[in-house]
Amino acid sequence: MAESLVVSGLVSKRSEVAGQIISYQAEITRLQESLSHLDGSIKLFAPEYDLRTIKSKRTNMRNQYFVKGEAQRMTLDVMREAGKPLNSLEITAQLLARKGIEATAAITARVQKNVFAVIHRLEARHVVREIDNGAGVMTWEIV
Repeated sequence: MAESLVVSGLVSKRSEVAGQIISYQAEITRLQESLSHLDGSIKLFAPEYDLRTIKSKRTNMRNQYFVKGEAQRMTLDVMREAGKPLNSLEITAQLLARKGIEATAAITARVQKNVFAVIHRLEARHVVREIDNGAGVMTWEIV
């Protein structure tokens, strides 16, 4: 009985992922066609232009849980109020609690990735520093 539930769940998830792949492939095809049209238009107005010299722009996905600058402000607030070095998981848990977001594994992983980015930016600006606690877990404190 349990095996059939597991298999059923896996089949359902596979179906979902396969559908996403088809959807993304259709989007890629649409974007490639748009790129081809743009290339043709550029060549129409400047036939000598070397299209290979055009660099691709990096696209950033906005974090759906924080508005611009909010994650950094909240991270610093959490660290100030704690008064002790915190690891990224502790900071993440506090941010999720403050925002009233349910702490599922997937959401926690996404927000923790954002916390790492914030911490590394703050570390580069010498606002926070890493503390070696000897336990193999990175912790940070405000300088």
